[in-house]
Amino acid sequence: MRLIKGCIIAIVALALTAGCAPKRLLEGKGKRIPLSQVLTQTLQRYEGIHTLQTPISIKLEVREEFYILRGLFLYESPASLRLRLAASLGPTVGELIYTDGLLTLLMPSKGKLYQGWIGEEGHRNLETLFLVIRYDDYAELEGRRFPTRIYGEGEGLEIRFDVKLKDPQVGIALPEGAFTPPTAGWEVHPLEDLKDLMQGSEAGKRP
Repeated sequence: MRLIKGCIIAIVALALTAGCAPKRLLEGKGKRIPLSQVLTQTLQRYEGIHTLQTPISIKLEVREEFYILRGLFLYESPASLRLRLAASLGPTVGELIYTDGLLTLLMPSKGKLYQGWIGEEGHRNLETLFLVIRYDDYAELEGRRFPTRIYGEGEGLEIRFDVKLKDPQVGIALPEGAFTPPTAGWEVHPLEDLKDLMQGSEAGKRP
């Protein structure tokens, strides 16, 4: 359960590598961003790229427990992305689909889907959660510069992550319907329920 909750936070943060623990962000080196704005601000770093497909790897720390995740990241201009994450040598633990403001988070092991429009009044409570993000290791392909590494640390969430894009390809055709979220067969929940799920991990904190 801790792994699933940690993956949810990592997915929503987007964002986003293999082996050891993530290095702690140096104070003043990252940007403090409300959780509700992390996706849109991250997408701005990829402006000018029509499509992007890349395997990713993530080092994730949740309350001093460490996990290694792998996945696939798809992006299409102007504002669509899909992120699939799996435990090392294991099944998919979470998937995020974002397109034009609609955010969908899938938890296959629970058969649950969280969905909502970013910026809706009902989701303002997500703005009380913050991440400190640093975009790093910029690459240039087809005349466009973009980050291939994203470091993040949660405020009060006891989470750190290090996301690495491993072999980015730009300007290629993506699978048809890649950014169309499924709904049939899923138990659908509003996006704001994510905050209770994240804060539930704090209630399960060791004494």
